[in-house]
Amino acid sequence: MSEKHLRDWLYAFGVAAAGLFWFFTLNGLPPRVDSLEKKVSEHEGRLARSDVKLDMIADDVKSIKVMLLGAVKK
Repeated sequence: MSEKHLRDWLYAFGVAAAGLFWFFTLNGLPPRVDSLEKKVSEHEGRLARSDVKLDMIADDVKSIKVMLLGAVKK
């Protein structure tokens, strides 16, 4: 095989590989996006619950602090 034929075959193989990669990536993209969107929404839900818990803990700490400071002043 001459160098030109080898270059042509290599070019054709590269184009075919790029076409297959594009096809399979494009067809695999919607399920991956749906999966990632589901994971993000789960994380957002966990974050919201964590924020509520942190707010409750902060309120309890503030009320304990007020009670302790009130007891010290008396």
